[in-house]
Amino acid sequence: MNITLKKIIEITNGSFLGSTKYLENIISSITIDSRSQKKSDLYISIVGKNLDGNKFSKEALNNGIKFAIVSDPEFHFDKTILVESGKKALSNIASYLRNLINPKVIAITGSNGKTSTKEVLVSIMNNYLSQNQLLFTEGNFNNNIGLPLTLIKLENKHSHAVLELGMNHSGEIAELTKIAKPHIALITNIGEAHIQNFKSKDHIAEAKKELINYSDHLEISILPKDDYYYKFLAKDNKNSKQITFGFSKEATINCKILDNSRILIFTPEESFEVKINLLGKHNIKNILAACACSYALDIPTKIIKKGIEAIKPYPGRLEIINSKGGSTIINDTYNANPSSMKEAIDVLSSIKGKKILIIGDMAELGNDSNKYHQELGDYIKKSSVDFTLAVGRHIKITMQQLDKNAFWFDTKDKLLKKLSEIIDTKSIILVKGSRHMEMEEIVSKII
Repeated sequence: MNITLKKIIEITNGSFLGSTKYLENIISSITIDSRSQKKSDLYISIVGKNLDGNKFSKEALNNGIKFAIVSDPEFHFDKTILVESGKKALSNIASYLRNLINPKVIAITGSNGKTSTKEVLVSIMNNYLSQNQLLFTEGNFNNNIGLPLTLIKLENKHSHAVLELGMNHSGEIAELTKIAKPHIALITNIGEAHIQNFKSKDHIAEAKKELINYSDHLEISILPKDDYYYKFLAKDNKNSKQITFGFSKEATINCKILDNSRILIFTPEESFEVKINLLGKHNIKNILAACACSYALDIPTKIIKKGIEAIKPYPGRLEIINSKGGSTIINDTYNANPSSMKEAIDVLSSIKGKKILIIGDMAELGNDSNKYHQELGDYIKKSSVDFTLAVGRHIKITMQQLDKNAFWFDTKDKLLKKLSEIIDTKSIILVKGSRHMEMEEIVSKII
């Protein structure tokens, strides 16, 4: 980005305190971290629940950042722009750059699989586009701060942008969609993630559909054909071409599973075999979602195949780790909800060996928490898991459904002690729980 300070003031509807000689200064980088080691041109004060970025504006300027945006008049001093809201200012700058550069924008949302789908799609597109033509969401920068921070990196060289849109409340996807203005909208699925903030899955589906309903630039919508909410997502969606993905032969992009590492993908015109490095049927769906988007972009199948086969498991997402003791660990500690728990258990059940399941609480389930934890216990009972070890207050309900080789602990240390009694070189150990449970601590102790 290269925008004059004068333009920044105009975009943010701000009031600048400082010499007019600065107005033609070029702003080429923005930060929200006053401690940033990279010498940025502009610091934007963000007010959050725990921190007020305004209080660090002077520190930012002292650290070499040229100008600052503040929303508190108390901190409106030389070289600062006073605005109504730092978050709104950041979004306005992002929207301006999105409209100025005008790349082909692909936006991805869904209850599960957003990041995995994005990673597969990015791998494919990086094999298709010239170097540095693609801008994409890094990590999980998918909220009302992360999305604008991604878009302010837009430059003239970027012809395409792949953006991940997350939410935990109704209206958030609509807000992000208005900033991103996608040409292609992809919804991976509808699940229970963040259900404590919604009355039901129906309301989650409505919130996810905001990606389609608020996309004025939408050309193509990509939807999960196998999902219970498919018909709802497809209804009244007449302003864009529709492409579907899934295991159903009725899906535009579907597949046949050949074995644990190979699938045969079908498009309306052809079929092609692909070697996959990601575990689980749900990841095959993520691959099909990325294929559907690639198909929409007219990317040749040989490039799609190359991009898929280059993908390796994302850290903390069904990541295979061979321990020093000879056992195999499946690190799926990134997060957990009812759907992803069941998917991970299916993966564990499909692998030969002594199957040990280590689980923690599932968070953000609201009033339905007991119900979902009980259902998880029923699901484990029907699986081929040999041992279940659990830690956490809510997961105790899950363990009450199990009648053999099931052990609940109030600390991770006690769990690890029990694990040491049953683990051997033939053990396959799946570790999973919600983010706040920090189940990666267990992984680090057993690798």
